[in-house]
Amino acid sequence: MIILLPLVLVLAYFTIKYGLARNKGFTAGARHMRVVEHLPLGPKGGLTLVEIGGRYYLVAFQEDSISLLKEFDSLPEPITGTGAGPGSVKDFKEVLSQQMKQLSQQYLTGLRRQGKSGSGCPEGDQEEKK
Repeated sequence: MIILLPLVLVLAYFTIKYGLARNKGFTAGARHMRVVEHLPLGPKGGLTLVEIGGRYYLVAFQEDSISLLKEFDSLPEPITGTGAGPGSVKDFKEVLSQQMKQLSQQYLTGLRRQGKSGSGCPEGDQEEKK
């Protein structure tokens, strides 16, 4: 019984180290294919940029299909500027607050033109009820 526990642990170690590595693509020797970048678009789909033999392929995949979207002779230029990242959250907040201010000003301006107070009743009706 005491001999079996270390044996099981050693077998588990080698299975994890070499068995799972083979499934992940960590093979020894020359490689002919490389995943350059992977972008998940959902739980079962995404985009992958793959290099095969010096050429680059943009591939879309879903649960039951794979599609070649574009083939490149050289690596595409990286995306720079404002994108999804920590700085864009602040920018989004600023843009959202500006848009909300604009919409509220337009709404209030429209109410003044129609002679309404914002409660749905004309201003004249409110004065009569007081």
